[in-house]
Amino acid sequence: MAATAAPGATVVVRRTFKASVSRVFRAWSDPSMAKRWSWGPDYDTVSIELACQPGGTWRQHIHDRTTGENWYFDGVFKEVVPNRKLVHTFHFTNDRGYDEPPSLVTIEFTERGETTDVVLTHTQLTEAKVKETNDGWVQIFDVIERMA
Repeated sequence: MAATAAPGATVVVRRTFKASVSRVFRAWSDPSMAKRWSWGPDYDTVSIELACQPGGTWRQHIHDRTTGENWYFDGVFKEVVPNRKLVHTFHFTNDRGYDEPPSLVTIEFTERGETTDVVLTHTQLTEAKVKETNDGWVQIFDVIERMA
């Protein structure tokens, strides 16, 4: 999947999953399922909190087994439409002093019979983060696809 960069630095990742919309939506909204995708095969989820409702917060602590680095993600849900749409802020820091400016993630789910189309749009990124962000989301989608 290639990054789509536009003014304001935006990444769009699309995937069709061979699973019901409710199962794919739960992968993003249920903490026990979200913990399983852990940002990819080289990472462990140390902790995750998801209050999947408008105004609810999410937090995730990831450990990179390759580098030993700890990553911290957090945000606030702006919109939650079950089985249709999630919108949340996205903030990233690590234990080595990096503090990324907040950005915005919109995830849209469309049921197509026995499959579900997902379009993730990550906006308000710095230009320097486009490729890394795209690669990270593609890796996450690959793990979710194996779960579905």
